[in-house]
Amino acid sequence: MPNARYLHKLDPELAKLARPQDDLRHQPAPGGQMRDSLFWQVSMADEKLCLQVYFFATDDGNAGCNVCLWGEGITPEVVDFYSDTVPDDSDFSSVSIAGLTLHQDIHAQRSTIAYEGARLKLDFNFSGLHEPFSYHANADGLPGWMAANRIEQSGILQGWLEIDGRRVSLDGRIGHRDHSWGLREWGMPQHWKWLAAYTPDGAITMNGWIWIAGGERGVAGYVARDGKVSPITAIRDHTEYDAEMIQNAATMSIDYGAEQPLELRFETFSAIRFPSSKRNPITITEAGCAATLDGIAGSGQFETHWPTPYLDYLRGRKQAPEG
Repeated sequence: MPNARYLHKLDPELAKLARPQDDLRHQPAPGGQMRDSLFWQVSMADEKLCLQVYFFATDDGNAGCNVCLWGEGITPEVVDFYSDTVPDDSDFSSVSIAGLTLHQDIHAQRSTIAYEGARLKLDFNFSGLHEPFSYHANADGLPGWMAANRIEQSGILQGWLEIDGRRVSLDGRIGHRDHSWGLREWGMPQHWKWLAAYTPDGAITMNGWIWIAGGERGVAGYVARDGKVSPITAIRDHTEYDAEMIQNAATMSIDYGAEQPLELRFETFSAIRFPSSKRNPITITEAGCAATLDGIAGSGQFETHWPTPYLDYLRGRKQAPEG
C-alpha cells in the first residue's frame, strides 16, 4: 500500500502556494464576498462505479452539497442534491449538512466523509499522497473567474460505500480531492475539460484542467510519479463524443517536464449530466472512466463544461440527418 505521507514530493517553492489552513473556511475582504467548494471523488474501473462528493458554502452561510454515484448496475444513478446553511463560526474542520458529515485534519492532510441517503451510504477517509498542488504553480496560472486559488491532491482511501444493500470496499483505492475559494463566474468559460486519473497503486496520479475563455486557452494541473509532483505545461487532446455530446473516450498527451509526455487514454464506462439553470446556463457532464497512463491500466474521471445554448447547437448538428 502506498505511503500516505508522502509517496510524491512537491518542490518546496511550489508547495508554499498552498498552506494547511487553506483547507479551512476563507473569509472575504472587507465589503467582499467569498465562496468555498470542497470535492472528493473515486473512480473504480474494475467495478465500473464512480463516486463524487461536493460541498460548497458562501460567506453569508448559504451552503449545499451533492453526493453522486453512477455506473454499471446503478439504476437510476444516485444524484442527491441538498441546500442548507452553515453557522458563521464553522471553519470546515467539521461540517454536517443533510446527512453528509465532513471532518478535516489539516495537519495530517486527512479528511473523513460519511453520508446516509435513501439508497447510498458511505464512510471513508482520504489521506494525501503528496502535498496539495495549487493551480498558481502552472505557467498559465488560475483565471480570476474560476477562483482566487484552487488546490488539488491525489490520495488513498480507507472505508466503504453501500448502494441498494450492496457493499463495496474502498480500502486502498486511489482517489482525488480539491478545494477552491473565491467567487466563480460560471458563464465566463467557453469550454473546459477537468480530469483526474491514477494507477491502482498510486505510483502515477494526475490532475489536469484545460480551459477556453475570452478566446484564450490555458492548462493547469500536475503529474505525480517517480516521487515527484510536476506542473503540467501543455496538453494535446482529442475527445470522442456521442450524439448527445457525452464524452465517450479521449486521448491526451501531457507535457510535465519529463523527457517524454504522459500518454493518457480514457474510455467512459458511465456518465451523468447535471441540468442547466436560468441563473447558470451551463451544462456539466461527469464521466467515470477506465484509464491507461503510459499503458498502465487505471481509473479516472473526465468532466466537461459547456455553455448550454452552444451544447444544444452541437447536439443538434450531431443528430441532424445527413443530406
